[in-house]
Amino acid sequence: MINVTKRYGDVVALDGINLQVEDKEYLCIIGPSGCGKTTMIKCIAGIVEPDEGEIYIGDKCVNHLPIEERNIGYVFQEIALFPHMNIYDNICYGPFVKGYKIANIKALIGEIISMLGLHERIGNYPEELSGGARQKAAIARVLISGSHLLLLDEPLGSLDAKVRKVLRGELRRLIKDLGLTAIHVTHDQEEAMSIADRIVVMRSGRIVEVGTPLDLYLRPKNLFTAYFVGEANFLEGEVVGEENNYVKIDINGSVFYSACKIVPNSKKVVVAIRPEFVQVSKKVRSKGALRGTIKNKFFLGNSIRYEILAENGITISAKVPLSSRFLNLGVGDSINVFLPQKFLLLYPYPEEGLEKAISIE
Repeated sequence: MINVTKRYGDVVALDGINLQVEDKEYLCIIGPSGCGKTTMIKCIAGIVEPDEGEIYIGDKCVNHLPIEERNIGYVFQEIALFPHMNIYDNICYGPFVKGYKIANIKALIGEIISMLGLHERIGNYPEELSGGARQKAAIARVLISGSHLLLLDEPLGSLDAKVRKVLRGELRRLIKDLGLTAIHVTHDQEEAMSIADRIVVMRSGRIVEVGTPLDLYLRPKNLFTAYFVGEANFLEGEVVGEENNYVKIDINGSVFYSACKIVPNSKKVVVAIRPEFVQVSKKVRSKGALRGTIKNKFFLGNSIRYEILAENGITISAKVPLSSRFLNLGVGDSINVFLPQKFLLLYPYPEEGLEKAISIE
């Protein structure tokens, strides 16, 4: 995609999008509702025509190419199956209209039907199935359609959480085994993190950042990415020098140290750290330690979250794993908080203010 823009009246759904997807890559797109995720893949599919820019599939510009000539498989968020066909005929529809001999791909059809748990339902009609089963059939139909590029718009959104977790891994495996390229839109960040080669983060019709799941989580380059992907504490501070190769930061009168290699030019900074990297202890530490009081405690299933009011007035969230010896702390207890240098991220303080810079519009 080169400088792709799409407007709906005064609303700019896509604002000069530039994106290159590698062959056989599994790319996920995430972002707040209304940021342009679905509009982007609809432009690629030919469902929506961009107002400006060019879209290439391979080395061919497809801006004015009809949908049926783009060789794209599309799984809609709204389940789309032929109501007058049973599940088997729905799944085989793509290869059939392309003139493929079903006998030649019967093994592949069987594998996909079995993987998706549809082998006992292939004789049923869509109206006889649950929403989740219908979406599985839609996914199966796309996987065997012969298309090299798959566009997946919330393909697992209709499934139960446990089924979704199993299926997302199998979906990636099948797509990789078949040598396909996939662009997968999802609101589920865990889903994106677990299956994507790269993730695109969008906001207000623009691409904020593109990177591997690990890079976006541990080393986000953009302040909004740090906020939107996972969770993070955001603290306003000021760079006051350097010591032993660490950046020295003052936050509300307390000194912290960051191993961040890219130091913002601005003196005023935003310091970010994810709650799971915040350490709590009864033992006082030297650098980056604060005394605080637990104001709230939440059980999250695999961890405990403490909301801690520190002695210098800042509030910090800490996630403590269930294996920790600090699970029995309660509201009102005093605790020491340590912010490890290697996990402290630094960003220039935004001109528009921190709240606006990370707001989900």
